Amino acid sequence: MFRTTAFRLASAVAFGLLGSSLSAQAGQRSTWMAETYVTPDGYGRGAIVTGPVNDVVQRARTAMIRMKIVEEPARRLGQGWRELRGKTGDLDVQIRIKSQSASSTRVEVTARQGLAQYDQGMAQRLIDAIGKT
Repeated sequence: MFRTTAFRLASAVAFGLLGSSLSAQAGQRSTWMAETYVTPDGYGRGAIVTGPVNDVVQRARTAMIRMKIVEEPARRLGQGWRELRGKTGDLDVQIRIKSQSASSTRVEVTARQGLAQYDQGMAQRLIDAIGKT
């Protein structure tokens, strides 16, 4: 009887610690506000990140430098979109940024390899880097 009770108590403590550890990790992962989505064209990733558009543009440039993406001349697109472009190896990277409100910004990333291959993993890593920076 004592062994069974001690085992149950030890198991409850272990699972409690494991649960609190997992919830702490989940809390760290969600420090920026958005879940990612597939872009409307189906080739990239997007998210709504916290911060004004100018701050997010700077964070995107910082992420590009950290990921060794050589920036090409930026341009403004219609309807309030800004675009950053770059290359790393054989990937062409495009980051589109648009203000959603004073405190949130939409970011969409496409990483194209060659004519018809897209690297959504690279796009997701860039979104994560921009959101966490």
